[in-house]
Amino acid sequence: MSPRPQYSAVEVAARRGIILESALDQIAKRGPEAVRMRDIAEAAGFSVGTVQYYFGSREDLLVRAFSAHTSSVVEAIAGLTQEQGTAWERLQSSLRAVPMIGDLQRRSQVWIELVAASSRNDYLAESVEAVFDTWSAHFRALIEIGIDDGSFLPHADVDLIVDTLIAAIDGFDLAAATGRSSTTSDRIAASLELTAGSLLGVADIAAGHAADIAAGKAEARFRSV
Repeated sequence: MSPRPQYSAVEVAARRGIILESALDQIAKRGPEAVRMRDIAEAAGFSVGTVQYYFGSREDLLVRAFSAHTSSVVEAIAGLTQEQGTAWERLQSSLRAVPMIGDLQRRSQVWIELVAASSRNDYLAESVEAVFDTWSAHFRALIEIGIDDGSFLPHADVDLIVDTLIAAIDGFDLAAATGRSSTTSDRIAASLELTAGSLLGVADIAAGHAADIAAGKAEARFRSV
């Protein structure tokens, strides 16, 4: 038997990355229960032996693939925060970026499979919880900034608003996973902005500002008479 080629740490990481991405593609296509090592190896362009060398068992590979997917989503969420603008502008920017994280349909399909599998695997359950916690912390921080600076006038408890936004995102993930044609990035962003704006009283504040301006103009006209 020929000795296995020696690869640098960078090359090994790249090969492992290709295998993990191929595993995620197969999970999205077939579902985790139906994915075979051979399917992943063929998609990655490696032998089954090579895949086993890097990840051992099929179960370990699938868990690592799910974990890698979770990490990429968490990193993407963390990168949504923009430092400039009002709290509402920053929240809008985040909501518009939601459907732009990775390939929407593939990401949604993998997320649904991950949530389902997490009920049978404690490690995956922790990964799912990490995504929910990161979303929650991201939205809560922006909302609290907006409350403090007067940008938001919430119509509900902050935690309830955060849960509602996350539930809306999950709902769109379900639609995207099934390939529903109306689930476009623009439509998702517009719906999320509408939901957030309504719950945070953005329109109420704008109306209040408009009323203040109108009152100020009326007072100015009265004084000029």
